[in-house]
Amino acid sequence: MEKAVLNIDVLNISQGADGSFSHKGDKAIDIVGVNNFKAPFTGTIKKILSNDNEVWLESNEKVLYADGTIDYMTILTLHDNDISNLYVGKVIKQGEVYYSQGSWGNATGDHIHLAVGKGKFTGSGWYKNSYGYWCINNQIDVYKGLFLYDKVKVINGLYNWVKTSTFTTSSDNNVETYTVVKGDTLWSIAKRFGTTVDELVRLNNIKNRNLIYVGQVLKIKGNVGYYPKYTGNTISIVDALKSVGVNSSYDNRSNIARKNGIINYIGSASQNLRLLQLLKEGKLIK
Repeated sequence: MEKAVLNIDVLNISQGADGSFSHKGDKAIDIVGVNNFKAPFTGTIKKILSNDNEVWLESNEKVLYADGTIDYMTILTLHDNDISNLYVGKVIKQGEVYYSQGSWGNATGDHIHLAVGKGKFTGSGWYKNSYGYWCINNQIDVYKGLFLYDKVKVINGLYNWVKTSTFTTSSDNNVETYTVVKGDTLWSIAKRFGTTVDELVRLNNIKNRNLIYVGQVLKIKGNVGYYPKYTGNTISIVDALKSVGVNSSYDNRSNIARKNGIINYIGSASQNLRLLQLLKEGKLIK
């Protein structure tokens, strides 16, 4: 599976989400100094408009988001001065340069306006918000959708990006990092990235799980193993685990639940349903 990765030479954000100039109510960002914008994932162009040379690119398969989500993704880019080589239906491979900064349309200076939408391209691709600005459908914060390639030179990153050195989830070096900010706890970080406090403690050799500090760089995920995906029809987690060759005893289920962020496991229907859902998705951590 591909990660959705922002892979550019330099990250210099001139206007962030909900900016007072032209991003009010919008989660998009403006990036300057980008002449070689590479596709964060392998995708297909779904729509092009000439107003601001808007291009919508939808992932061909589900991708891994920086916040741990697995879903299709759509991105929107604006202001390239020349998109004559692009057309609806064109497939762009991950890492392929297809866009550049520019000042086409309603723009002040050369830049790329970048927005991320969760899921596939829908409707017209965007909507006008209450402030009169056009926003991509199902918009999310860019830094929650896209990993930042760790070789990118950051001049003004503005946010706490999750960095990666790889572009797929199959690499043995599948490790992402997160920089702690004020108000963070291990529990809140684990919840955000779909991992567990125990896993964060293990990865980072943390002695006191109640003590982390602002600016601390934490490894988020690394070499996570998953149980085989269950494809049957049973509604019993015990039977489902047995079918994939896993010990289904209460003690082992308690251990599995803990590793998957389910605390105080008592074998309740809701807890077992969550375990079964993860097993069916192939996302139940060993």
